[in-house]
Amino acid sequence: MEKKQNRFGGLNILGIPLDPTLGVGDKVLDHIDESKEAEKRKEAASKYWVRCPSCGKRVVGKELIKKGCYACGWKGTEEEIELAKAKQMSETKSTAPKKEDTQSYWTNCPECGRRVVREELRRKGCFICGYKPEDR
Repeated sequence: MEKKQNRFGGLNILGIPLDPTLGVGDKVLDHIDESKEAEKRKEAASKYWVRCPSCGKRVVGKELIKKGCYACGWKGTEEEIELAKAKQMSETKSTAPKKEDTQSYWTNCPECGRRVVREELRRKGCFICGYKPEDR
């Protein structure tokens, strides 16, 4: 009889599988989340980097005022940048639920479960199983 290895590499204590990482993966993910939040706080406190009001890219504040945004070409004044910052802060603090109208390019066919292009499924149906959506 051949002994089969489990996903924990056969580490058992009293028949209970033992995770060899001992929860290190969870700690790593928590550290990543904390560092993202710290970076956001650091960026908000910094006067060096600002976000372009038009496209949202991070650019050097002085260069944005002098030359404009390198990504989208937006040119404006310091007042417009400050207004965009205030607007962005108010949007992030807003507790009203946001309506998300964006949908994924891909979807799963309700019949066979195969991943297909959403618009093609609506217009023509599933090319795998022949599922046709009901006419609206």
